[in-house]
Amino acid sequence: MSTPIIYVVTRPRKNKFGWTPDLSDAARYGKMRIVFEDDENPQFHPNKSIEKAREIMKDFGPNDFMLWAGGGDPIAVMIACMVAAEVSEEVNILRWERNFDKGDRDRRQGWYLPVKLDMA
Repeated sequence: MSTPIIYVVTRPRKNKFGWTPDLSDAARYGKMRIVFEDDENPQFHPNKSIEKAREIMKDFGPNDFMLWAGGGDPIAVMIACMVAAEVSEEVNILRWERNFDKGDRDRRQGWYLPVKLDMA
């Protein structure tokens, strides 16, 4: 079996809280591949963006993952989910689970949790 691919919907960039999401914990699930760069805006070029996602994600399978680190264009997430569902009946998502620190969730600390979506 080949190494799973983590399709990172948009390359992480500094967010409104002043930090860049850290994907190092996600790396334990596979090799990362970026679908959209942080300066791309799929909402303004949806057809071109769908074609790009289809090309990058053409081999997406039930052992692979999708990850959205937040920020960027939410349309990118919708496009990536649509494309993943076109090629696989199972879509694994890596969801960021924040640590609790003194009763509050600390956005900077946590881990990635796999969630399986049955698209059939």
